[in-house]
Formats: sequence, structure tokens, C-alpha cells
Amino acid sequence: MHPVPRTSSSGLIVFAILHHVAWAISLVFTIMSFADSYDATMWTVLSILFSIPAVVFYALILHRGWSAVQDGITDVTPGKAVGFGFIPFFNLYWNFVALVGLTKQFNRIADARGRPDQKVNEGFALTASILSATICLAPLAGAFSIVFLWQTIGAVKDLENS
Repeated sequence: MHPVPRTSSSGLIVFAILHHVAWAISLVFTIMSFADSYDATMWTVLSILFSIPAVVFYALILHRGWSAVQDGITDVTPGKAVGFGFIPFFNLYWNFVALVGLTKQFNRIADARGRPDQKVNEGFALTASILSATICLAPLAGAFSIVFLWQTIGAVKDLENS
């Protein structure tokens, strides 16, 4: 087995907090767009503007997670994991590969190192992927994605400190 390269986890907690703040503001503006029929367009535009940084910070954390598991065995590159998520309709499938696949890679590395305490729960990534794919339940995926982000940060930190 090839050694896992060192990936810095610095900044990941800041990225996560900024993601959560942008996502929450976007969610409030989305709710306001439904509540205020007079200015719905303005609230929708504000919601979209605040969802952009949330997506960027999510992508940065996902990229850093995939960078941490690159050991020559992994098929998915960090750029592919993030980039294919922006392809319309294909991203409904790709969420399963990028999110669930990342948790499987973390667990594979933990098993290879004999560290079962470093394993992550695949259920949150799977639930977030399923909810995202249903489209009508996609807003519920946000809560599971937040847990997935924190699991990813923890796993990257575990790999960094091993």
C-alpha cells in the first residue's frame, strides 16, 4: 500500500463555520421569498447570492477530504470529486460517488492502519445523497451534509495526526 500523503487540515474549521453561516442566511432568505410575495424576487436573489459561498466552502472541504485519501489506490481525484458535482443531472448520481465514496475511502484507510477508532459513519453521506437525489427533499439534505462535513474534517485531522 502506498503511504497516504500529508494533507493540511488548517482552515477546515473556518471553512465549515463560513459554510454554515452562508447556508443559514441563504435558508432565511429562501423562507422569506415564500413568505413575502411582494418582494419574492429580491429574497430569491439574496438567497442565491448567499448560497454561492456555501457551495464554495462545501467544495473546498470535499476537495481537502479527497486530497487526504490519495494513496494510489483511489480512483477519484479531488478535482473530479468536486468538478463532476457541477454537471447538471449527473450530479444526482455523482453525490453518491463523491460523498459515500469518500467515507468508504476513510474507512478503508482506517482498516489498513488497524485504527477502527478512526472510522466514519457512512450513513450520513448516504442519507444526504439520497435526499439530494429526490430533489423535492433536497433541502433536508443540508442537515446531513453538515454532519458529513464535520466527519470529513475529523477524518482529515485523524489522517494528518497519524
